[in-house]
Amino acid sequence: MILEETVAENAWRLEDGLYRILLPMQWSVPFVSVYLVESRGQRMLIDVGINAETSLRALGRALKAIGVPDGALDLLLLTHRHPDHAGGAAAVRRRWGGQVLLHPADLAPRAGGEREAATWAAEQGVPEQVIREFAGFKPNGGIELGDAVTPLDASRAIRVGDLSFEVVEVPGHCPGQVMLFERSRGWLFSADQVVEPEAPNVWMSPGVTGDPLGGYLASLRRAAEIDARLVLPSHGVPLREGLREFVSRQLRFQEEFLGRTLAALPAEGLSTWQVARRLAPHRQDPSVLAETLAALSHLAATGMVRRGADGLWTAAS
Repeated sequence: MILEETVAENAWRLEDGLYRILLPMQWSVPFVSVYLVESRGQRMLIDVGINAETSLRALGRALKAIGVPDGALDLLLLTHRHPDHAGGAAAVRRRWGGQVLLHPADLAPRAGGEREAATWAAEQGVPEQVIREFAGFKPNGGIELGDAVTPLDASRAIRVGDLSFEVVEVPGHCPGQVMLFERSRGWLFSADQVVEPEAPNVWMSPGVTGDPLGGYLASLRRAAEIDARLVLPSHGVPLREGLREFVSRQLRFQEEFLGRTLAALPAEGLSTWQVARRLAPHRQDPSVLAETLAALSHLAATGMVRRGADGLWTAAS
């Protein structure tokens, strides 16, 4: 753990030109950390929080305490297109300015409406009554980015005054998720790549295809090789070093979760929803369904399970 100098009730100075701002959310994860970096009069905000008055007001109080006037941001870097990271982009840009950057993989349109969500849930074996309880579920969080978003060129460093941020692509948690590494300072903005406590952290929601969990595991192993002095996650406290330990714990959790998923499959086969209920009988929500589908799809990609024409999953012989 590191010492942080308090600037506001929800903002701390970590080092010269580096600030952490804690923004509230209304979900089971109550807060998200966004980061402000500044050098030679240039400023970049990394992530923006949700599109809600409580979050926007908290951000405004923090930026004012730090000394950032309205319209003074140069860049708004969105690490990925999840609502707690990108939801407030349009509102933040209107007040504080800044060019909005987002990876092209997260700019691509994906199914996101309630009708698509209901169809997807039915395909996974969710009973009709439960699907009705999913009403209002929007896989992309209802995020409207508008036309003022510039596709992020991951091959080029992002310059902020004397600071140079390498873009590290880490797909899996989200198709276009990126981390930022400032090599001279040893800062790694790790987004949602490594989380604590350990969690499945990958969802196959409507519109997501392939093997995102496989991509996430590969990205995790690459992340462990980064020589970071200061790890700056979106959830949890910053840490001096410790990235390898973070990654090792997450990999162990994923191996255990995949093992439990495989063990939940009987010989006769189950729907995705039935497997999800075995894994988490206390939960009945779209997130656990999407987590389970990601695990099953990865096991299928590695030849451990197969899905029949009836949509039921069985362990491969």
